[in-house]
Amino acid sequence: MSDTQTVQLIDDTAHHYQIIQTGWDQHSRRIYTSLHLSIQNGKIYIHSDPTEEGIANVLTEKGIPKSDIVLEYQAPTLRQYTPYAKA
Repeated sequence: MSDTQTVQLIDDTAHHYQIIQTGWDQHSRRIYTSLHLSIQNGKIYIHSDPTEEGIANVLTEKGIPKSDIVLEYQAPTLRQYTPYAKA
């Protein structure tokens, strides 16, 4: 992808936060979501996280309890098998 730009999208009213990358792949415009978080009911919802390190790991290292983090990108039926909040 050429002419790549990284953009932060911040919506403090709805409590949604994204990092996206935009650019061109030959003749097609591409937009990739690098990270998408939201805050709902006092918990951090991770909607998308293709990073190698994993933002959930970074958040827990910074002192946020796993019980306050929801891996929204996982099916609700699978969340029970993680150490993180179910919702």
